[in-house]
Amino acid sequence: MSRRKQIHSKEQFDAGLELERAGDSAAALKRYQQASRTDPTNSHAWNRQMVLLRKAKSKEDEVKLIQKAIAEYRKAYETKQQDWMKENKAKAESTRELAHVLGLLESTGFPKNIDTTIEKWQTRLYLLEYRVKNARKKKTSSKKPVSKSSKSTIAATKKPKQNAATKPRLNKKQ
Repeated sequence: MSRRKQIHSKEQFDAGLELERAGDSAAALKRYQQASRTDPTNSHAWNRQMVLLRKAKSKEDEVKLIQKAIAEYRKAYETKQQDWMKENKAKAESTRELAHVLGLLESTGFPKNIDTTIEKWQTRLYLLEYRVKNARKKKTSSKKPVSKSSKSTIAATKKPKQNAATKPRLNKKQ
């Protein structure tokens, strides 16, 4: 990824942030999408999209976005690693054996990605998928109108309350 694309992505993100502060969530979401398309490793742009979808209470869309974010972020990260390894082949070869012995390499031969961003997204994805799967169906208003005859039946079964004036008094023997 060129430095120019990273700068352009940052500018788009900043524009989205200004739009969000102004209260235009739809336009801000579009800017964040542009920023993440320009630079898929821009985790801030992905996070703001997730927040806006969470505020809009659009769980299904947020699930799709998180899945896309994880895939795009990983792909861009792996591409970045491959580019570095091509440019620095001698350094990569000299440290590969040591990294393998220390358990720092994936089965693909690339360094293990210990990125908390993806871990957070995976946790959020798991929670959202669980909530979507186990969401209660919204109940429709099925209250039956109460008829006059049932009202009188209810009133007849209720006992009248006794207050101090209507309560019978017990005579005490003195």
